[in-house]
Amino acid sequence: MTDRLRCLPTFAGVLATLAFAGGCVPADPSKPWSTRDQSTTVEVVETEYEIVRPIVIEPTEPAPGSGTQPVIGGRSSVVVETTEVVVPTGPIVLRGTTPAARSTSWLLNAVVDPQPIVRATAFEALEGNPDALYEAAPFGLIDENRGVRFVATMSIGDAGLAGLAPLIAPLLSDPSASVRAAAIYAMNKLGEGADPSPLAAMARSDDPEIRANAYLVLGLMGNPSAIPLIESTLGTGMRLVNPMRVRLTELQAAEALVLLGDQDDIEPIRAALFTPVEQGEITVLACDMLGRLGDEQARSMLFRMIAASGNQTRPPEIRMAATAALFRLGPPLPDDLGNLILGQVEDRDPRRRVQAASCLAVVPGRKALAALEVLLSDAEPMVRTAAAGAILSRPDSRQAAAAAVSN
Repeated sequence: MTDRLRCLPTFAGVLATLAFAGGCVPADPSKPWSTRDQSTTVEVVETEYEIVRPIVIEPTEPAPGSGTQPVIGGRSSVVVETTEVVVPTGPIVLRGTTPAARSTSWLLNAVVDPQPIVRATAFEALEGNPDALYEAAPFGLIDENRGVRFVATMSIGDAGLAGLAPLIAPLLSDPSASVRAAAIYAMNKLGEGADPSPLAAMARSDDPEIRANAYLVLGLMGNPSAIPLIESTLGTGMRLVNPMRVRLTELQAAEALVLLGDQDDIEPIRAALFTPVEQGEITVLACDMLGRLGDEQARSMLFRMIAASGNQTRPPEIRMAATAALFRLGPPLPDDLGNLILGQVEDRDPRRRVQAASCLAVVPGRKALAALEVLLSDAEPMVRTAAAGAILSRPDSRQAAAAAVSN
């Protein structure tokens, strides 16, 4: 998969940080289903991966405050609606002789999971196995949830699955503006062509979801002529929108402008590193963007965020995001830097385990891959999905898969 953000971000990275927009919050003891103490078992079968019967998942009553669960760092950040909390029942079978095969085995289950956020993340993660994505993606294009359709469409474009272009064409008339934007992107990416002019109206929308996704697509399409359009929309509209959503959307615009060649717009992203800790999702997103954009000037700022102590200590979510950004920037790095992320693999809060799994995609070494294999057997479907995507994106897991085939 390419390194890009989704939905609130620029599709840059594969599930990069995936910190739930609930942000930097402790585990909720009132939600026993959301911990590693769940009774679900995961069975690993040493065979080549195959599509297996989906696991049975029964819905429970909605959790207090459930609703939209944005995810920072993923294509599903602003468009996947969740109205139920669900728990898996019964064994989950992971088939395969390699971590990559077992990851694919899970993802082919996850694309039919009852939770839209899991389905969306699974389609994105399958970019690491284009053959499996080719088989599964058509189901995402007809999903009832617009966020899932959005992610599946973008993933097809990024994976270059030209054979699926005829299935994307009808989405140019989808009821969802976000999905129409994704279809424009995918059709152009696949060489089929699609009129990009509707993106201009989307970029001026008062709906932050639509505007953010328009910025995302404009940035990824790479045409510098979109710079004046994006700049003309900044500071306009969205007057009744939550200020946090506005700020996140404007960061998406800044990243799109940098991708299009306007390097001055890196400054608002750097400034977002110093957002108050109670708005931690903004800081997490900024870290993710700076890592993806390769901003070497941010290196010292990211190190300070990790090393800060006392009343300046940042929550684990922010420190993990800063660490992952540094790994994207590359050496020089301290030998033990990855331990900060590895230390969150067994956290009781599943949101932290999701983020740890996503961050481990860019942490080299056997310890990181071993930790991801542990998370692939996690009780939480979202954790397993994030771990599977991280595994499929790692060069060492692809090498292991190639070695298994050659043997």
